[in-house]
Amino acid sequence: MNENLRNDIAAFRFGLIAQVVQRKLQPGERYALLREIAKQRYTIPGSEKTTISIRSLERYLQAYEQGGFEALKPQVREKKGSLRKQDPEVLKRAIELRKELPSRSVEQIIRILELEGKVPVGFLKPRTLSRYFQEQGLSKRDLHHAVKKEFRHFEHEAPNDCWQADTQHTLYLPDPKNPEKRKKAYLIAIIDDHSRRIMHAEFFFEERYPRLERCVQKAVLKYGAPHLFFCDNGSVYNAKQFKVICARMGTKLIHAKPYSPESKGKIEKFFQYVDSSFTGEANLLINQGKLTTLKQLNEYLRSWLEAYDNRVHRSTKQTPRKRFEANQENHRLIPAEMLREIFLWEEERTVRKTAVIELEGNMYDVDSSLRGKKIQIRYNPFDLSYIQVWKDGQRFDDAKPAELLSQSHSKLPDESVDDSSSTYVSSFLEQLKQRQEEEKRKQLGTPSFVQWKEKQSGGQA
Repeated sequence: MNENLRNDIAAFRFGLIAQVVQRKLQPGERYALLREIAKQRYTIPGSEKTTISIRSLERYLQAYEQGGFEALKPQVREKKGSLRKQDPEVLKRAIELRKELPSRSVEQIIRILELEGKVPVGFLKPRTLSRYFQEQGLSKRDLHHAVKKEFRHFEHEAPNDCWQADTQHTLYLPDPKNPEKRKKAYLIAIIDDHSRRIMHAEFFFEERYPRLERCVQKAVLKYGAPHLFFCDNGSVYNAKQFKVICARMGTKLIHAKPYSPESKGKIEKFFQYVDSSFTGEANLLINQGKLTTLKQLNEYLRSWLEAYDNRVHRSTKQTPRKRFEANQENHRLIPAEMLREIFLWEEERTVRKTAVIELEGNMYDVDSSLRGKKIQIRYNPFDLSYIQVWKDGQRFDDAKPAELLSQSHSKLPDESVDDSSSTYVSSFLEQLKQRQEEEKRKQLGTPSFVQWKEKQSGGQA
């Protein structure tokens, strides 16, 4: 079983027990909730089963309480190699039978092979053949590509119980590489379900996974980790790395059903307010040539969000800021160093006979005892000089760069610097920004305000 599948299984197991872990329950209430979870049907990674027993749920809870996310991973066992001695023609025929009718069970395939005289009766075991199909990417789940997402309606009574996230395609800015053309700007936003406070929102020129990861990391640093993360079903939010990150934070990841925007009502309502209150003003400045860069756009967005944060919400009758800050008991703050470890990317590599691995064209030396073995590497995509080495849950010495050609990962978006020259803009957004800076100046005093202003301008990428 490879490390990616172990991560998928651990994330799935955490999703099952998240409701129990995150609540203080009496023994009777706890058992009743486990019984309710066990009644459901699921698509289980690496398995053709669709149900989970109460006893298995209790084992997952015990493992998580003792060892966290890592303890939810299946134990690594050495392969007994029963298929290595098997006739390749038998395995080829088994694959043909699976592809011919994906709904065939492993037991049916074995029975057909026995009737055809390919194998003696009782020689080929269901678990052995099932494991072979998983390794070849031929499990029922892989062939059907019809993963049924679990979705239940929740009433969220406290801040950080649930965050909703989505992406809006809303504005077009001058293309930095060709100012004569326009380039689409994507707004990624995360809203707290209880308070309607925006945990983080930012415009980008592309909708890619590293952008989502950046937004989530900033939000968790500022406000702590949510218990639930409810988001769109797009490829960005379905990244395997994101599932692992959520599980490591103790956050249950739930995807909305396709074509059901009503399930993401709060974030959709926020986007409607963006359209009515922000987009028109921003478009006016763009058309006048007074707003030309992504950096300027995000500066205006931050000023606008500060006003939104202190505006009484129609539904809650409170400002998002006051409603969020009224209840601090549910906040799970994660230290920056621990968060850095949580957000490391993970991949598998096979160590060469020379005790060397390759990543993004870079060559690294690893422990010589790992020659010829599959290992797991964890790294910061922005700094490829630091690579952690893991094998079967055990950490080895970090990989040492032997030839470092790329400092960052190729999947990272282009971080070209926008023109930061200031432009006088007489508009609602500019006046809003000026008023907020004037209030900050009164609060801090002129010398402190200058220092704060320099920190703000220097800290924004």
